[in-house]
Formats: sequence, structure tokens, C-alpha cells
Amino acid sequence: MVLQAIDELRHTPSDDPLWRESLYWNFNDVERRLGAWIYLWVLPGQAMPSGIIVSFYRGGWPDSAIYTKAMAAPGHRLQQGDSWIYCFQKNGTQLPAGDFDDIEIHGLRLRRLDPLSRYALSFDDGAGNAFEFESRFLTPPFDYADGYNAVPPWLSTNRYHRSHLISGELRIAGERLRIDASGDSDHSWGTRDWSIMGKNLFKMWSFQTADGTLAASLIDQGTSEGSVALGYTSVGGKMASARVVKSSARYDVNGVQSQIEMIVEDDCGRVLRVTCGALHSYIGWRVGAQGEFWGYEGVGTFHIEGVGDVPGATSYFWPSWVTPAALHSGLY
Repeated sequence: MVLQAIDELRHTPSDDPLWRESLYWNFNDVERRLGAWIYLWVLPGQAMPSGIIVSFYRGGWPDSAIYTKAMAAPGHRLQQGDSWIYCFQKNGTQLPAGDFDDIEIHGLRLRRLDPLSRYALSFDDGAGNAFEFESRFLTPPFDYADGYNAVPPWLSTNRYHRSHLISGELRIAGERLRIDASGDSDHSWGTRDWSIMGKNLFKMWSFQTADGTLAASLIDQGTSEGSVALGYTSVGGKMASARVVKSSARYDVNGVQSQIEMIVEDDCGRVLRVTCGALHSYIGWRVGAQGEFWGYEGVGTFHIEGVGDVPGATSYFWPSWVTPAALHSGLY
């Protein structure tokens, strides 16, 4: 259930204009109460065939348009008290020539240092904000094509996730921050039809111990037939496909998730019982021409029964007819 080193590279696109390929890293720096989202994509069949998002956030940002406001702020950064958010997004008219072993898109550069093991990530926005990170993977890439449940064809042809440790220096607004954290990374390719995806819920969770003895990256993907569990658990170095993910949560007046409870069953018969209280940091986000797909990505502490507390991240996204008021009232 693992892919090969060649799958870290770019894949041959189809003729579908919705075909895309993307790479993503998140991390949760518990000590600094800092969350991060680093994302790049290529869209060979579209007029704007490449783009990136780089975001760092501390504290709660419930405004679902906050990334646009941060992008427009001086230095792409907003601050309220001890909370702050940085966001840089750029789309381009050129398809990058490099492969994913060494590629630069709009100031974000990825270099593969060791196949299946390490990547270097660097960034400079030209306005004094930059980073140099090294990402070291804790697990092999888990092949979603071999998962217990099939990936919906409008989500991707295939994808993989893996846990990682990340270290290096972040420079934001003249401040230098030493980063030593953990998180989740994914690589997906194939058709992504947002018009279908935006009609369904999407919930994602990831958490990992620093030594990699326990890691998980999980998705509850809504479909027209219900929802399917995707992703993996890794316990003692043995990976298995998620078979069932059952979850509940509470939502504040803005629709931000908290008090998460999960039961995860994998295809080895293992069961993880997981809870997460309030997220220490989160960011609101909207996707689509009219912002019809909305929700929050955030970071917090996950408690794993029999293991203890570990850092993790979660994303909950909803179609437009699911309102914050409905979530807060307990309708979903």
C-alpha cells in the first residue's frame, strides 16, 4: 500500500481541463501556537496553469475571507493582539517546466533531497517574508488507490499522504522564528471537479507522534451516496487503510469545529479512539467563484486513547447550504 519514488514526480495529464496536480504540507507548532499551510498546484488545461498558497496563522481567524484581507495587507500580514495571520497567494499564466524533484512556482521552491525521505522547501515573497525548511517523512506515502474505499473520481485519480517532521527558519514581519514541528503532506493528481466536491462535506484529520510510532491521515469524504472513509493509520510502523471513520463535533457561532470525538477502524481490525478539544489556531477559507464551499483548517492537540496527547491538524469544509447557524444548533 505504498507508492514508489517516481510518484513523487509529476504525472502525465489527461485531456480533461479539470485535471490538476498538487502538493501540500501542513504543520502544527504547538510551542508557538502556530499553524501552517503550504500548497502548490499545476493545471495544464487552464489559462492560469499554476499557483501557490503560503499561509501561517496564530490564534483564531473566523472570517472566511480573512486570507484575502491578509493578502491585501502590508506585508501580507494582519495582527490582532497576540494573534496574527500571514497569507500569500499567486496564480500564474505559465506552466512551470521543472519536475517535483526541483521546481519553483512564484517564489516557492521544492527540492527533493532523498527520494521518499526528505524535501527542502524555501520561499521568498519579495516583501521580506521567507522561509527555509527541511521536511523529513515519518511514514511511506500511503496509496489511496489501494485503500479500503475507492477515491471518488471527481476528487482525484489518485493521491497519497504521509506524516513528516519539519524544521528550519521562518521570517515574517522582521521576526525570525525557529520551527520544529510535525504535520501532514499530500500529493494528488487527476480530475478535481469543484462543482461536485462543493456539494459535499469534506473533513480531514491528521496527527502523529514525533518518533513516527503512531501516525494517521484521514478523510471523511461526502458523496451523493453518503460518505466514505479515506486515508491510513500507522501503528508501530505498520500501515493500514481506514475502513470506517465516525466523528462528532461541536461548532461555535461561526461554524468552527471543536470538541471532536472520533472512532477510526482500519482494515487490520485496529481501532483508534481520538478526541480534540478547542483548536489553538485556525483559519477560515472559501473555495469557488461564489465562495460556495467554506470551512476552517486548524491545529490543536489530539488525545489518542492508550497513547496520549499528540499534535494534529483538521479541516472541515461544507457546501453553501450548510450554515454556521445550522452547525451551531447541532443540525449536522
